[in-house]
Amino acid sequence: LYLGIAAQGRSMKVLLLRTGLALLSASQTLYQREGGKVATNPADPYMTLLSYFNSLRELGGSRRIVEDEVKSRLELYWKRRRLDPEDKLFSTRFIRHTPLELTSRVETDEVAAAKQKLATDFTSEDRVDVALATNMISVGLDIVRLGLMLVFGQPKTSSEYIQATSRVGRQKDKPGLIVTLLNIHRPRDRSHYERFNVYHRT
Repeated sequence: LYLGIAAQGRSMKVLLLRTGLALLSASQTLYQREGGKVATNPADPYMTLLSYFNSLRELGGSRRIVEDEVKSRLELYWKRRRLDPEDKLFSTRFIRHTPLELTSRVETDEVAAAKQKLATDFTSEDRVDVALATNMISVGLDIVRLGLMLVFGQPKTSSEYIQATSRVGRQKDKPGLIVTLLNIHRPRDRSHYERFNVYHRT
């Protein structure tokens, strides 16, 4: 399932913060409803947010937001709810580990260790809440468990977009959710936002 998000007058970093908070907190709610820390929890694929960036510059600028603001705000995010009717979409979530990074600046042995952690279900102490990646994951990242991806800006080519987003949702009974953040102030991103359904059907 693909979803495109853009907001007039808002920066991409604000979009990243608000979308990341909503996805991480809502997945926690779903995880708890399905039994919590059990090996067969069907919500497990959505507990790790794999974030894709088109460049190291974009990733570096967003890392602080994830490490500081997302981490601290998640603990109180459960307060954001509709009162009438009450929905209880969000839950408190504590992120203990720093975001995992899969980029060209990470050593080869560290990449192998990172892939092992991503494949581990959420009952493990080595679980991963957030992973930050560039196009190095477009090939070679074959982890069946992953089901949730955030794409920061439309990749330059359709082939790159297809390769990157196909890293999640590989289980037939657990479809992937890919959320693309688009900069409405960039003509190319605006065009993709306005033609989002047609582009994805094509």
